[in-house]
Amino acid sequence: MKMNPKLTLCAVAFMATLAGCATDPAGRPDVVPSLGGLFGSGLSPALESQRSRLKNALSGTPVVIEATEDQRLRVEVPARFSFDPGRAAVKPALAAVLDQLAVGFKPQAATTELRVGVPAGDDASPRLVQERGASTRDYLIGRGVPVSRIVGVGQAVGGVLEIVVSDRPTAR
Repeated sequence: MKMNPKLTLCAVAFMATLAGCATDPAGRPDVVPSLGGLFGSGLSPALESQRSRLKNALSGTPVVIEATEDQRLRVEVPARFSFDPGRAAVKPALAAVLDQLAVGFKPQAATTELRVGVPAGDDASPRLVQERGASTRDYLIGRGVPVSRIVGVGQAVGGVLEIVVSDRPTAR
């Protein structure tokens, strides 16, 4: 199939114009969004690859994997699959999700960050929330995620364990 050179030139010019108009939502001038981010999920290619891999690996489970408006990857695990009532130990279902997350995180460990949000639930005191967060963090570290890449552990809103993965800011 032969391409029309004028049509090809117009398409390239249109895409270049869109790329030139794009701005980084965080206001970082040294970060240029990819064209894939303009037309797809908004995630960087590395995070989009992680999102796709996780969706495939965890299909058929109640785990929610989504791109957020601020170009982060959110993984939500229902609390009932994360921890037993009154306990901080990671349940096998959560462990399977964390294993998948760690596998995909390793190749991007130098350029991404993780935040862990733990639900309080009806049974959780602030201390138990803290222990569950530490248990989740320690599990990820045990699977090879560098401690320096886990930038926050806190309380999540709602009844889900939330792990947010984002591209590491280039400047702090």
